[in-house]
Amino acid sequence: MKNEMRASGSLRQFCRIFFLKIILPLVFLFAITTGSCALVRDIDATYWQMFLDDFVVGRGTGLDRVVNHPRSRGLAIPADKPWETFGCYPHYVGRKSDGTFFAFYHSFWWDTTPKAKIENDRAHDFKQTMAYATSADGIHWDKPKLNLVEAPADIDWEKFPPFPSPKGSSKENNLIVFGGDPLKPTSNVSIWDLGQYGNITDPAKRFAIYYQESGYFSSELPDFIHDAKWTEKLVPCGGKFSPRAKGLHYFDNLNDEWVTIVQNAVPHWLPTREIARFGSKDLQSWRSEIVVAPDSQDPHPLNAYQEPMSMVPFCADGVVFGLLSWFYSDRTIGDGGPILNKTPEHPYIWPWARKGVNEMRISISRDGGHTWDRTSSREPWIPYGTKEDDNDRLVIGPSPPIRVGDEDWFYMSVINGNHLVIRNSPDQMPYYKDRVVKHQVGLYTQKHNRYVSLRAGTQKAVLITKPLTLSGTVLQLNVDATRGQLRVGIASAEPVSTLGGTTLSTAPHLAEERPLNGFKFEDCTPIQSNSIEHNVQFKNGTTLKELSGKKVRLLFEMVDTDLYAFRVK
Repeated sequence: MKNEMRASGSLRQFCRIFFLKIILPLVFLFAITTGSCALVRDIDATYWQMFLDDFVVGRGTGLDRVVNHPRSRGLAIPADKPWETFGCYPHYVGRKSDGTFFAFYHSFWWDTTPKAKIENDRAHDFKQTMAYATSADGIHWDKPKLNLVEAPADIDWEKFPPFPSPKGSSKENNLIVFGGDPLKPTSNVSIWDLGQYGNITDPAKRFAIYYQESGYFSSELPDFIHDAKWTEKLVPCGGKFSPRAKGLHYFDNLNDEWVTIVQNAVPHWLPTREIARFGSKDLQSWRSEIVVAPDSQDPHPLNAYQEPMSMVPFCADGVVFGLLSWFYSDRTIGDGGPILNKTPEHPYIWPWARKGVNEMRISISRDGGHTWDRTSSREPWIPYGTKEDDNDRLVIGPSPPIRVGDEDWFYMSVINGNHLVIRNSPDQMPYYKDRVVKHQVGLYTQKHNRYVSLRAGTQKAVLITKPLTLSGTVLQLNVDATRGQLRVGIASAEPVSTLGGTTLSTAPHLAEERPLNGFKFEDCTPIQSNSIEHNVQFKNGTTLKELSGKKVRLLFEMVDTDLYAFRVK
């Protein structure tokens, strides 16, 4: 009996070791490449299928694609402290388990002198470090006194007007010793939440952290405020992060590589800005390519030459979304013009730092970020402010969405003036003679996944999808049909015999003529609701279970309705 017990214990010990040493690592490896948030190439209706492009559309005749503009909630984190005279810039915004919002953001203050001889001229005459703020509701934010970093205690408006010069010094602020010298931007930490936005399900790689020229992974967000030994808990990434972006954005399981998206592949600024994709299979060797650049469909008037400024990617629903910052560059005052003349005193004035305004657009990639469909990004998603001193004259530097109830919340850097802030004239005055522009953190909200809709007017239109395989029991819609009505039909995607039996055809309209029994439009309970997850119901209790594994087309009969997305759950 004892021998049997010892044998049983040994077997249990063997199984435990085998699970921990062999099976669990394989599970994590499999989760990284094929997890529930994995990118997909084909139509997988278990993910929300959105209409930023025509990927899932078989026929959309009679429907308009409409870009939905998020609601501006105004300034969330205003630049209102002596150590924020240049402004605030969001870095990482999240929520704690109790629902509390927190933000790590860049804090900048002007520290300039007349005719300063510095590498990038007065446009970069500032100091920066990281700051911390909290909020109970995500709208009203507190800046706690952490007593960690020396910073300006007040503002001197007389020293070099209109620049707000630092006055005095104090640690009574919300600034953080975020790694290295807090006043040197290159020594600060970069954080990216790979678990939330980067297609990673391995808990040990939840966060990608760049610190002192090295890349690390961490299972949790370090306690930068209270834990002086937080760096000891970081795990080296086994290589290096993107040499240009100093970070990681996501893992592309379609191409088996880590990816970072950043402005320009190499230090090259003319004739235009571009967006580059950096990829690495081993975090050792990196390869870059240009993936977004102005094309022949983008207007190029000299006073508003259109070009990308930057793009922040995030993974969701099997695709990569791109929050694309779009710039209207005024090239009539470019190189050699009255503002950007170089002088011996200021030889480094940027040839690409042109005057202009910025808006946000929304783009999508279905191949891991190699190509970006710009169907929806030809127009603004978040327009720029129309007045010179609007707080959102420039909208740039977004953070990925935070889910709050049935909404997505986006924190953005907003600027109350044009992109170019400095004149390179003899007296080095700002572009606006009575002020300098200020970066602040604005908040924009929209219903979840409502970036773009296909809209039907008062004349009935039918959207027909491409063939897809059903695997689920409930069809869910993200829809606003409160003005009209939507009904769903389902038809086989098999070819239909036409022209007297001489020709097989897969023309989408044939599906509308031959719906499956029990799934005709009249079998669907009419939908007149506004919901991000409306469950479609068919009469007589019919469900999608009987269609599991079959190739079908979904049909949406719409009148005065916006359809944003659908999925099969």
